[in-house]
Amino acid sequence: MSLSAGDVRWPSESERAIYTIGWIAPMPIEFNPALALLDRITTLHVANDSNIYKAGRIGNHYVVMVTLPKIGLGGILSVATSMYASFRNLKHLLLVGLGGGIPEYVQEDQMVLGDIVVSTQVEHLDCGRRTPNGFEYTRQTYWPSEALLKAVNTLRSNHLLQGNQIRGTLQGIRQKLNRTARDYPDDLGPDADRLFNSDYHHHDDAKSCENGCDPGRSKSREKRGPKAYREKDTPRVHYGPIGSGNSLVVASKEREGLYKEFRTICFEMEAGALMEYRCLVIRGISDYSDSHKNKEWQPYAAATAAAYAHELIMTLPAPADVQVSL
Repeated sequence: MSLSAGDVRWPSESERAIYTIGWIAPMPIEFNPALALLDRITTLHVANDSNIYKAGRIGNHYVVMVTLPKIGLGGILSVATSMYASFRNLKHLLLVGLGGGIPEYVQEDQMVLGDIVVSTQVEHLDCGRRTPNGFEYTRQTYWPSEALLKAVNTLRSNHLLQGNQIRGTLQGIRQKLNRTARDYPDDLGPDADRLFNSDYHHHDDAKSCENGCDPGRSKSREKRGPKAYREKDTPRVHYGPIGSGNSLVVASKEREGLYKEFRTICFEMEAGALMEYRCLVIRGISDYSDSHKNKEWQPYAAATAAAYAHELIMTLPAPADVQVSL
């Protein structure tokens, strides 16, 4: 089965009022698993708005989705501004996609590729000044809305009591995507996940880690201990500060320095532009924010983030004033 583009519509302002949740997926690889979660996809165009929206339902909520023309802080701000101007009844905004993770943090918690990080707050990493001793950060922090944090904590409690629905949601995503596509979201398993030592940098930019780096300078999940163990399609959800800047974090020394200063457990490039919208950031971990960054885990990590976002939306109370059917 493959995704359908759906109908194309130019809805009026009153018709657009049914949409209460906005979902931004920065890249196509992050957009496709999100679209697979919508019931009855519709393509929406709005006058004087260059964004092209995909819309549908998730549970009792009408959701409008968009991807970006380019990644980074500048690209996302104009897209979000236009989205809120066109859909004036939006109550919640989710930013869902890929991130680089901290492999080990408080009490030796282990983060592995394919895991999910949900923002408790966002630290803007581009604010500060350059001094003779290096860059000094000026702390700029924002938090998701109270309503989204309540939903996150409710879902977190549900997971502790009943487990999560991520495995089943991943299966549903796969049923709607082309199995032969390059970005099909398979769990690559523990053999494809190696954490290189912090003092060992990528050997040759022209070669992959598999062909150019010394596996003896890395750890498998098994050697990282029981907290790094995952059954197939059972990513762990981590909660904590996410760092956002206009450049990628691809050095283990920088990664660890930022964690020490801000306690950031994940890094990405868009959320810092969305402070005024109080969005929730959900990131699937596709690399360890080091020089060994590669793209092979991106399809699966994008799907795990989308699966969590789907479950979160199902947790949110349905808006009482939306009665219109698509």
